[in-house]
Amino acid sequence: MRNLTITRTKSFVGCLARLQVYIEDPTAGELTINDVPCRKLGVLKNGETKTFEVAEAEAKVFVIADKLSRNFCSDYYQLPEGQEDVFISGKNRYNPANGNAFRFDGNEGAEVSEHRKKGTRRGIVILIVAAIVGFALGFGFNYLEDRFVEEKTFTSGGMTITLTDEFSEKDIQQYDVAFESRKVAVWALTEKFSLVEGWEGYTVEQYLEMVLEANDLTGSQIVSENGLCRFEYSSTIDGDSYHYVSYGYKAEDAFWLVQFVTLEKDAEEYAQEIAEWAASVQFTAE
Repeated sequence: MRNLTITRTKSFVGCLARLQVYIEDPTAGELTINDVPCRKLGVLKNGETKTFEVAEAEAKVFVIADKLSRNFCSDYYQLPEGQEDVFISGKNRYNPANGNAFRFDGNEGAEVSEHRKKGTRRGIVILIVAAIVGFALGFGFNYLEDRFVEEKTFTSGGMTITLTDEFSEKDIQQYDVAFESRKVAVWALTEKFSLVEGWEGYTVEQYLEMVLEANDLTGSQIVSENGLCRFEYSSTIDGDSYHYVSYGYKAEDAFWLVQFVTLEKDAEEYAQEIAEWAASVQFTAE
């Protein structure tokens, strides 16, 4: 036996999904993926690294989103025969045609390329069918749309915010409070006044100026509007462009930085909602 270590690089694309890892196994197959019998090794969360014990024989290693989409939203790595441990990595990449499928890094070759193209073709067919059905339903029942998304108020870590029921709370190590939906992330960080002498006398704008300087974001401008202060910036991570709208708040004993994160292409679509969500933020002593 040998160890297979897989790293799922942290990415905003598909960040909420728990991916499933399967390995080719003709004798104890639990699931067939593109005509290959496989058994499950485990699951991978966003940014997680896991090690699995596998046999020394040659085998395909698949990473899929779920059983229903396994034949188009998936990728595989050809594990060579041998005794040495293997270390591989990858991440979800933005492509609605294949369900933002996971892709192994440096995984090239004619067979892999054909597998990906085949999956994308299947995904496009599904998208077209879904679009046709969606148009038909939307045409007749568009007036019901607002009933499917409702406001929802979350309280955590001393912060209260009104978002929608599409959001759920997440545990992200570098943030004190985090909520995420399919297209928007809300990450909040608190910094106690005791960290900097005299900080309790600072305004929110002065605090944000320090944040910009500390993070080398001096090109961003602080905007004061409707009683709130914010700045915006964009960042490209592993080829994906993200937009950040960062609001500053002053509570009784700390400053808070609450960031609303979307893909760059979705920033304009969510600008108004983000402003409303930011205005709903309140703080209570824990």
